[in-house]
Amino acid sequence: MLKRTFLHLPGVGPKRELAIWRAGVATWEDFLETGQARLPRGLWEAGRPLVERSLACLGRPGGLRELAGLLPAGEHWRFYPSLGRVVFLDIETGGAPQEWGGVTMVGLHDGERVEQYVAGHNMWLINDAMKEYDVVVTFAGASFDLPVLRQVFANLIIPPVHIDLRWPLKRLGHTGGLKRIERRLGLSRPAEVAGLDGFAAIQLWQAHQAGDPQALSLLKLYNAMDVVNLAPLLKLAVEGLSARLLGRLG
Repeated sequence: MLKRTFLHLPGVGPKRELAIWRAGVATWEDFLETGQARLPRGLWEAGRPLVERSLACLGRPGGLRELAGLLPAGEHWRFYPSLGRVVFLDIETGGAPQEWGGVTMVGLHDGERVEQYVAGHNMWLINDAMKEYDVVVTFAGASFDLPVLRQVFANLIIPPVHIDLRWPLKRLGHTGGLKRIERRLGLSRPAEVAGLDGFAAIQLWQAHQAGDPQALSLLKLYNAMDVVNLAPLLKLAVEGLSARLLGRLG
């Protein structure tokens, strides 16, 4: 869907984007090749520089960050799976969310393996780990995970594209917290952590600090499922929103 996106052009919203598609201009390449003949003159003249810039961004270092800045944050789901290295991220903290607390664990999932960075163990490696990715996927990360990470790790490089699944899923009718959505969609968790929530994660960290030998393993499993289950949710969101948009073409 990335190259079918025209929402970053002046005066283009969802309805006008649909009109562009219906005019036979389905991609950025189409816009440059046939847009002058198929589209209103004002749209063509105002949009051409941005479309050329968008295509150029795909082929140069740092271009992805520039392109991400051009597109509305709520439409960053369109970057997947077009390009870039994707990581699913979730953090755990040791205090109430409104107080941020300290970051106790950062879980990363690249679609194949899970890497976890734990306070007092290997958290210092998180900076190098995050540099490897172009797209970060979270659930409610725009209001929690990423602001917390930016506050705690001042020099942390966050991937340029952020897909916060809370909002694409909500557009498809899947509301509520992550665990509620998982249950509704049939995504399971191991019995040991099936009933745990964010408060339980804080308690597990506190138990670990108090010397409980099982607490850290349970917390890691809980965090791992948070990031692993984001992968099928991303696929569902992208396929669902793409089908909805393209279905309007008739």
